[in-house]
Amino acid sequence: MIPIQKEILELKETFFETDSPVLSIYADINPAKPENAGRAWAKRIKNALKTLPEIHNAQGKRDTPLYDAVLELIDQERPQARTLALFATRGRHGRLLTKRLDLQVELPVVDLAHGRVDARWGEPYLTPLFFAADEYEPTGVLHLEGSGWRFYEVFLGEVSEDSEIFKEITIEDWKELEELTARIDNATSLRKAMGGKGFDRLSPKERESAKISSWMHRLYMRLAVALEKAVMRLNIQRLVFMGEDWQTRHFEGYLSRGLRNRVVAHVAHPANRKAQSSRDIMERIQPVLEAAERAAEMELLDRIAKQPGARGLDEALDALQMGRVDVLVLPWKLEAKIWRCPKEGVVACSEEMARIFCDEPQQVALRDYVWLLAQEYGARLEFVRGAAEERVLKEFAGAAALLRW
Repeated sequence: MIPIQKEILELKETFFETDSPVLSIYADINPAKPENAGRAWAKRIKNALKTLPEIHNAQGKRDTPLYDAVLELIDQERPQARTLALFATRGRHGRLLTKRLDLQVELPVVDLAHGRVDARWGEPYLTPLFFAADEYEPTGVLHLEGSGWRFYEVFLGEVSEDSEIFKEITIEDWKELEELTARIDNATSLRKAMGGKGFDRLSPKERESAKISSWMHRLYMRLAVALEKAVMRLNIQRLVFMGEDWQTRHFEGYLSRGLRNRVVAHVAHPANRKAQSSRDIMERIQPVLEAAERAAEMELLDRIAKQPGARGLDEALDALQMGRVDVLVLPWKLEAKIWRCPKEGVVACSEEMARIFCDEPQQVALRDYVWLLAQEYGARLEFVRGAAEERVLKEFAGAAALLRW
């Protein structure tokens, strides 16, 4: 399990069901942004804390130990990240509980425009992390390197190598595969230099070495089975193959149909083929992952337009509370307000509609409750960016829903 996944699980166990009020902080700390130069974000967080008079003890005085513990976390030097999430509370017997996460991604439903800090006191505000866990699907990266293939799990911008996947493949197997692929690479490069089409122009003898070799066939079958087991074990939703194009596409042919459907891209080797870092991996695959995500978002909107699904927040919320929504699509920058009846559990876009169900509805930010609403009615949330976000705002009046019936 990637460390960030473990940290989120631990965070949920520690803070989600606590009876004590929790300090929840989200801040944009991306060092690439000018407004964050010189750790300016740290000062903004400290200023935000000063606006929370609730951070007091029972006698009405500032909870100095809790405040100091948070400041200590803020002042820690950490590796560069894009978003900081910080939580603090007093557990049983007054014991301080704190947690800081440095995330390599931006989070939905958090308003951090111009470096603003989202600081809250009360119920733990963990929904942005839940959204992120859904938005950034676990991805597997298979690097087809002749001396020993490597498999990486990518989640929330972090990379972790899985050492279990090919443990049954011997050193002798890898050595023979490396020698064979080196011969093919040389022949392919030569033909490209001569104006040919690489692997497609290999001689029958070379083609036989690559594709008809019974040994290579059996090894590829074993490798395909190992990959499928790893994908199931790690709950990988998308696959990226990295290596020589002829080899990645040849190996893809050995996968089951279900596994082939998860392959979103083939990319070239990273600059450092033998000892690539997490940054090398992310630089190579990030563009294709973003492209795959944006394409999937547009395809989903096409399905909703064709169905036709629900359009607009009012229609989408009505369908959601009737149990009709399969996927609720919302803009990444979610700023809508809704009216909520706390006891009845009903939400509406207008106060007039909410008053049909209760006498004193409350106006709240949709971002604070949409996760719970989706969970309650069994719908999946999809937050869209770029062209898909513009399309939701213009063509679908701010929200769209793929319906079950």
